[in-house]
Amino acid sequence: MIFMTKFNYINIEDAHDRIRSSVLKTPLVVNEHINNLTKSNVFFKLENLQWTGSFKLRGAINKLSQLNSEEKNRGIVAYSSGNHAQAVAYASKIKNITATIIMPKNAPSIKINNTRNYGAEVILYDPFTDSRENIAHEISKEKGKTIIRPFDDEDIIAGQGTAGKEIAEDLLKLHIIPDIYLCCCGGGGLIAGTSTYLKYQFPNIKCYSVEPEEFNDTQVSLSKKKITSIKEGSQSFCDALLAPQPGEVTFEINKQTLKEGLSVSDNEVKKTIILLAENLKIIAEPGGAVAATALLNNKIDTTNKTIVVMISGGNIDNELFSNIVKGL
Repeated sequence: MIFMTKFNYINIEDAHDRIRSSVLKTPLVVNEHINNLTKSNVFFKLENLQWTGSFKLRGAINKLSQLNSEEKNRGIVAYSSGNHAQAVAYASKIKNITATIIMPKNAPSIKINNTRNYGAEVILYDPFTDSRENIAHEISKEKGKTIIRPFDDEDIIAGQGTAGKEIAEDLLKLHIIPDIYLCCCGGGGLIAGTSTYLKYQFPNIKCYSVEPEEFNDTQVSLSKKKITSIKEGSQSFCDALLAPQPGEVTFEINKQTLKEGLSVSDNEVKKTIILLAENLKIIAEPGGAVAATALLNNKIDTTNKTIVVMISGGNIDNELFSNIVKGL
């Protein structure tokens, strides 16, 4: 199937106007130790500091802001391993919309608990035997709820792209032109949105998706020039990035904006989480740290270049973070 999209930077600017009062403009920071370590000029975009702990709030608010009154009254249903779940639950709360969220029973407890605390009904499912999409469609059909997809939706992508607009604005104020953009990638919504805006402002920037080695579907799909699924049974502790294949909408955008895809190992990510905590004094979840991991493990040559690195989320269980620090 040939899928075409007219998605561009204007979608993102419209989204920014729509959501700017409801999201945090997150900082773009530098760190001297990491600059010296990588022999480059690195800017970290800290979306782990966003309300709900990840970039996902941007897309959720943009999408929910455009529902009509009838759709708002019927409520919404979403499915997510955690960050989209929290974002939709929080956005639904501030928009006074009832939300049902379908989450895997093995999702991090911090994500399940936060989603419930924002007021959403949480339905847990077995990701090895059940289909979250099928459950959502059944609920939508039975109760008339609107499905809020996690990434393959232009309104969601445009919302995520507002982080790219913020990056561009901050760099332009400093009169800095970035060479490379490294971004975490699951279904591809964040990098589709942010790369679209960064390529608009900086046409020569090279954008790279970064994924766990076992879930590198975007990397493989870009290489093969067609949507390709990862093999069954793949595993990674980067729970936020476990999409089995890119979305149709996100891939159509990303194959135009991305240079190529990169991938990193779980062990490399663990070391990066510790380094970020020690040097940037931030807590990054595994999926949120993969772009920084690619930088710190020399997946591409960044010497003497200006790099933008996305830290996409910080929702990590205390026990997991403690075990990483202990080397377990």
